[in-house]
Amino acid sequence: MALTFAHIKDTPIGQISLFAGDHGLQGVAFKNLTRVKEDLSFLDDGPSLHGLETLGTLLVEINAYLFGIQRVFSVDIDWDIIDGFQREVLAITAEIPYGKVVTYGEIAQELGKPGAARAVGSALSHNPMPIVIPCHRVIGADRVLRGYIGGEDIKAFLLRLEGHTITGSPLMVR
Repeated sequence: MALTFAHIKDTPIGQISLFAGDHGLQGVAFKNLTRVKEDLSFLDDGPSLHGLETLGTLLVEINAYLFGIQRVFSVDIDWDIIDGFQREVLAITAEIPYGKVVTYGEIAQELGKPGAARAVGSALSHNPMPIVIPCHRVIGADRVLRGYIGGEDIKAFLLRLEGHTITGSPLMVR
């Protein structure tokens, strides 16, 4: 499997590692690149040219996003690495516009599975491409921030960046 990797050491939310292959982006992680490669049990097959192009674009776009300049990502996502219910959830999540929030229950409703809010939350907790697939835009029905793969502080930062007011304990979108 040919993959290309990138790492941004200094962002307002800490380090971010990225990897992409021949079919587009495969991962965004809030940890160092060595740990990402260990988690993947990566065997170096050499870089992916399309992955290199994807990451070149994403490095510019993610930095611009984190400083409030970019609102939409243009990179290809490798949907083949995601299956079943999670893919359905992430496909809906990928369409949530900048600055908008939806609830876990609303996504479950859109899937035709009312009552599956917890399952939606579980699927989002394993989002391999946070920020690009904007699971930070999904909140509880009570407007409380529920977990985030990068932690609640990062979720709150991203929502503030997109114009939301976050207050209280527990953190809530106002």
